[in-house]
Amino acid sequence: MCIDLFPWDSATAGLTFGQLANVQTVGIGLYLALAVIQAVSSTGVAGLSRRLATLRSAVATKRMRTEIDNVRRLSGEVSGIEIGFHDLNRRLLGLVSILFTVSVGYFAYCTIWQNIDAGHDGVWFIFFYYLALPISIFFGVAALIWKRCRDTAKHVKEAESRIRRALLGL
Repeated sequence: MCIDLFPWDSATAGLTFGQLANVQTVGIGLYLALAVIQAVSSTGVAGLSRRLATLRSAVATKRMRTEIDNVRRLSGEVSGIEIGFHDLNRRLLGLVSILFTVSVGYFAYCTIWQNIDAGHDGVWFIFFYYLALPISIFFGVAALIWKRCRDTAKHVKEAESRIRRALLGL
């Protein structure tokens, strides 16, 4: 038995569009799932905002002047992140809508011609467009969200620790 570690060329030769329909339906689902990124970014910023609201209330109650200024600065950073995510979400929604529309259109084309051999180009296009592209977009945007929130979340955590120590007298 011979194992071919890169079997794409031999395997793609006889695949029809009908045989690739499962890949396409998964890909269409992945494009729809990209909308989840908008919820993830909104939830992350909302979590930071809630934490800052709690800190703001605590420092205002105890009249901690230095920390009040720090919490205001952090609130400004979170607002900047939120504004940036609104722009990102708007652009992402437009891009995903176009990609989704093309994927459904190509799926319809492949459904009509499902008994035709897809050929190497057709198979590569389907694997790239329906699997690799949406997964790459997801990980790229998730990394961008993580990068934008990382420093501010760290500063919020540090402020929480300082304020907690001050409130508890530690």
